[in-house]
Amino acid sequence: MSATATNTTANTQNVQLEAHQKPTVAYTDILQEALTKPGTLNAAYVAFHNYSLSNQILAAMQLDARGLPLAPIASFNGWKDKGRYVKKGEKAISLFMPVSVKRQPARGEAVADEDVDGIFNVFMLRANWFSVDQTEGEDFAPEVKSPAWDADTALAAFGIVEEPFEMLSGNTQGYARRGVIAISPLNPLKHKTRFHELAHNVLGHTMEATMTDSEHTPRDIREVEAESVAYILCTLLDLPGQPESRHYIQGWLAGQELPEKSAKKIFGAADRIMKAGQPATH
Repeated sequence: MSATATNTTANTQNVQLEAHQKPTVAYTDILQEALTKPGTLNAAYVAFHNYSLSNQILAAMQLDARGLPLAPIASFNGWKDKGRYVKKGEKAISLFMPVSVKRQPARGEAVADEDVDGIFNVFMLRANWFSVDQTEGEDFAPEVKSPAWDADTALAAFGIVEEPFEMLSGNTQGYARRGVIAISPLNPLKHKTRFHELAHNVLGHTMEATMTDSEHTPRDIREVEAESVAYILCTLLDLPGQPESRHYIQGWLAGQELPEKSAKKIFGAADRIMKAGQPATH
């Protein structure tokens, strides 16, 4: 066996050994935390609903132990992408994450045909996450989310990509072009702008560059249509930004009457976006 192959085998066995020896937190401890501290489960679910239930409580436990409030968490690089940096000396919080390892059969052990690859996942604690309160840098407005609607699910359903924001103007909160949206990281109402930019795509506004001038929807109507969709979704999901939406819509209408055709388009687009972002129930 070559030196490279020997090292690979040794590394794989070390990973397997680590999977069994890594200090763990008992699930009973996590459950006990949820049962004995009123409000912990609900607060953790609201703050960290993109994570598993066990990781939600685990994150809440560690932040509480350090005297930190429930607040957005991200990896070191995740905060760096948002223009923030982990303060010197801060310790990361640990969450369970899957790690793929390769099973090495014992000498002489037969391997079933379906287990030829021998790859399986183990869940291990990894200290990779920091609270926003452990960072410093650019102002950060944590995005408000609803467990009843998932942006990634909706974007995938429509084949739309959310790209990094690339405009220098501090007054621009987001933009859309065909199949693409982007949201400013400094936007205080990211969810509302995401609904607005999604609506521009779903309503067909981003395709109108290929139409004749006579077929263009006037810009004021396009903005009213997209923001009306955002208003409806914020209302349905009980998210902030509703007064801001009404002000934006009234500003663009400027006393005009909304065409019946636009009203139908608005409700249709809001319904499609709402359904596209609902998490699977199975």
